[in-house]
Amino acid sequence: MPLSNTLVKDIRQIVEAARAQAYLSVNAMQIMSYWKIGQRIVEEEQQGEDRAEYGANLIELLAAELSKDYPAGFRARELRNYRQFYLYFSDLEIWRARAKSHLDAFSLYASRKR
Repeated sequence: MPLSNTLVKDIRQIVEAARAQAYLSVNAMQIMSYWKIGQRIVEEEQQGEDRAEYGANLIELLAAELSKDYPAGFRARELRNYRQFYLYFSDLEIWRARAKSHLDAFSLYASRKR
């Protein structure tokens, strides 16, 4: 019995939609973790005047420590980027709402392709 072209097409669409959804979900989690890392760095830097000197070296010290466990993604330059990302998008709820609307739009698009 030969395979139905419709069956193969439908399964391919399901797989492609699932892959795209997984990619978006992973991307959203990465962005969330970068935001939270930036938040913690900023919180640590802003702990009173007597810690200002510590704050100046915080990113370099943190990069050296984290790089022991995580060889990629935690160099000083990247940590500065996470910090800046948090400062630029300081309202997480707005970011979540935007991310959710993009995921919802994709889900609607994927369901219409079937």
